[in-house]
Parts: sequence; structure tokens; C-alpha cells
Amino acid sequence: MHGAAADEHAPIAAPQVAVGDSWTYQYTDVWKKLPGNLNRMEVTAVDDSGIQVDIKRAASGALVSKQRFSRELNPIDRGRMHFDPAFQRYAFPLEPGKEWSSDATGENTSQGKRWRYRFKGKALGWEKVKVQAGEFDAMKIEVTGYYHGEQVGTNGGSGQLNETLWFAPAVNNFVKLEYQDTDWQGHVYNRDQWELAAYQHK
Repeated sequence: MHGAAADEHAPIAAPQVAVGDSWTYQYTDVWKKLPGNLNRMEVTAVDDSGIQVDIKRAASGALVSKQRFSRELNPIDRGRMHFDPAFQRYAFPLEPGKEWSSDATGENTSQGKRWRYRFKGKALGWEKVKVQAGEFDAMKIEVTGYYHGEQVGTNGGSGQLNETLWFAPAVNNFVKLEYQDTDWQGHVYNRDQWELAAYQHK
């Protein structure tokens, strides 16, 4: 949606997430063009420390991992990575043309490694997006993260990540996310995609 139609949309406020809310995403390895796991994000707690979620296999309900987000759904604990402050994927309220930037430290304690991140984000505008869960009005967002490893004498821990995502107020989350990771020499070594397959509001 562009032009006059975009004016019908109010700025997007921070989502009001509740325990029991869930989003099921289909993962795809873009390079291999193969669908991967179908996982469900399920909110288990909402408190001052943020939003706690369990990641489960959609079919079996088996627990894959636990993750934590800020109240604005910005990742704090994602997999083995801890961000301080949160990885600023969003900066609510969102409206076309809004830009933001932030710095963070990312730490993988299991590997004993730390990275410095600089994030830059921009809300590009409204689009209609069709995914397995339906068709949604969504705000297209681009986020770039430049990172540098704190290990001395190596460039191997440096690079750039790019996320393009579509946030739909109707589901309080993204309905599609495209991810790409590039090393310090400019070689792309990850291309991934997630699409919303189902969701539930409590």
C-alpha cells in the first residue's frame, strides 16, 4: 500500500503481549530452498524483565529453547546469544520513514566470545503480505547490524547482518522475516527466512 492509502494507518504502538500468545513460524533455508523446522513461539511470562517465550516444535511440542525479549519484542536472549541492551529490531511507535540506531554488546557465554554491535533500523512503509497464516497489512522494516568481535588479532568475528521484516499489528509480531549474514570480507554465509503459519491471542 502506498500513497494516500498509507495515510489510513495510525502509527504502530508497542504490542500488548500476554501469557499464552503464540506464533508458529515456518523456517526456510533460502540457499537450499528447503523448508526447515516449524516452530511455535509461546509466551510464558511478561514482567519487568521483559517477555519470556518457549520455542517448541509445532508438531511434537518438544522444547527447543527459551528466549527473552524486551517489552517491545526486541531480542535480549536468543539461542546462546545475550544482547545488552536488547537488539533493537523495533523502535515503537512505528510509522513510515522513522529511523533509529543503537549500540549493544552480544555475548555467547558458552563460547566465551563477545561482539560489539551497532544497529540501524528504518520503517519503510506499509505493504500487504500474504503468508500461510493469511494476508496482513504490515510495516516493512529493514535493520542492519554491524558487529566486531572483541578477540584480539582476528577479523573472523566481524561482519554485518541484515534483517528485512514485515510487522503486522493484527498479530503483534512479524509475519515474515528475511535474514542475511555477511562476514568481514563481504561473503554471504547465511540466508534464512521465517513466515507465519499460525498465531493465537489469549
